Amino acid sequence: MKKILKICTILSFTFLLTGCVDCLVSLNYSKIKKPTLYGELTIEPQILEKYNMSISQIKKQLLDHDFFKDWTIKKQTDSSLSIESPTSFIKEISTFTKQNNKYILSIDIPKNMLDTSELNHYKNTLQLLNSSNATCSFKITMPGTIISSNVGKYQQNVVTINLFELFIEEKALSFHIISKKEKNHLLLYFITLIILLILIITLIFIKKRQKD
Repeated sequence: MKKILKICTILSFTFLLTGCVDCLVSLNYSKIKKPTLYGELTIEPQILEKYNMSISQIKKQLLDHDFFKDWTIKKQTDSSLSIESPTSFIKEISTFTKQNNKYILSIDIPKNMLDTSELNHYKNTLQLLNSSNATCSFKITMPGTIISSNVGKYQQNVVTINLFELFIEEKALSFHIISKKEKNHLLLYFITLIILLILIITLIFIKKRQKD
């Protein structure tokens, strides 16, 4: 598995180094019991032509590996590919717990699973890409509102991690995110309002019956 992931990493970043590729990885924990890990890779047609490749060929190569046998890989367009992991893989790399009204997500990807040492040779190029239009982002969606994260920038319930910066700074692939779910006062307000309306209508109906 280490070898396969290393090959995929180097292949992805070889395309990224052209500046003509957008890569997005999204981990969604908003539905606690059904988290999803989804990725999308977009490669400009001229780059595919230069390397004599197609999205269909890339899809087939991935599906030929045993590691991806339980993954869902789809060709979106002639220049984009989507991939979704099984829930078992998400549980392998992450731990999700609830403490009172707080949610704690820990993601620890060991180096023996994903070896990114080859990227050290491309550090200067990654810095250039980071200031260009090329993007390589990892977005994590949490239930409730995020109150702390040891990496990336967060707003409301989403943390956005710039993977270029992560590899440039040689940070460990360990993410710790905490979110808090506030009590739904608005829902309680509407329920109370509905109950009051029902009581008022009932009283009006009773008084009308009494007059009749």
